[in-house]
Amino acid sequence: MISSLLHTQLATNPQTYPIDLFNTGLIVVMAIGVNLLYAVGRLKLTDMDKMRRYTAEMKAFRSEMSAATKEGNKQKMERLKKKQQQMSKMQAEMSMQQLKPSLLFMIPLLGVYYLMQHLVGVSSVLAVSPIAIPLVITSIPMAMPFFWWYMICSFSFSGVISRLFGLTMD
Repeated sequence: MISSLLHTQLATNPQTYPIDLFNTGLIVVMAIGVNLLYAVGRLKLTDMDKMRRYTAEMKAFRSEMSAATKEGNKQKMERLKKKQQQMSKMQAEMSMQQLKPSLLFMIPLLGVYYLMQHLVGVSSVLAVSPIAIPLVITSIPMAMPFFWWYMICSFSFSGVISRLFGLTMD
């Protein structure tokens, strides 16, 4: 109800909606800080060289398997199916490597998230989008409360920070 009221009010007159710029900036800083902390943790707890090597091996395996399937080469497919168990083990090890920093930082980060949510306020408008952003399940409202603004900031900075820290697999 509040969301539809905000949407209607914003659609009719976007200038009348007050935005707390301090809290908006605070959430941007929080998103950057959380992503930096996670990147440092991932850098310290994950063997990135091993992860890159495993990623390259799995990519080569998948392309070989795909080529063998397209060609209909049964001999090659049988040989690759034997190797598939080894690839599954590598995938499981990669998942565990990626899970380590997530598990370590999840509880403290959730604490920071909920603390900030209570300081800023759940329903206070932190940003205004010129359009509603449709998603598969729902849509991001034009007047963005804490959750949506944090998600947009976090997703926006995570890729950049990952690249800066060399945490990408390419």
